[in-house]
Amino acid sequence: MLSVLSKPKAGCAFWYELFDGENTFGGGMTEGGELFCDAACTQKELMLRTLVFRCMNEGVPAVYARDGWGFDLTRFGFVRNGERFEATAESLRLPHDCE
Repeated sequence: MLSVLSKPKAGCAFWYELFDGENTFGGGMTEGGELFCDAACTQKELMLRTLVFRCMNEGVPAVYARDGWGFDLTRFGFVRNGERFEATAESLRLPHDCE
């Protein structure tokens, strides 16, 4: 069973812990606007969806993420800018992949 719970964490605007039935992984947004998660996270797309959803609901004006999520960040509205991917509140989206 998967669960993703919001918890406070110093240095983070918000932080989540994802439990996959065996392990707990963390992810969140730094005060500087970077979205990140533990490298060993088994459900990185679920974590990113959680983070993007929170950003969209709270009207975060701009965020960025580094490569290494293991999937295409442009599906979520990010645009590559050098070493990182950036998105604005207007460009963020939650892709549904339905056809």
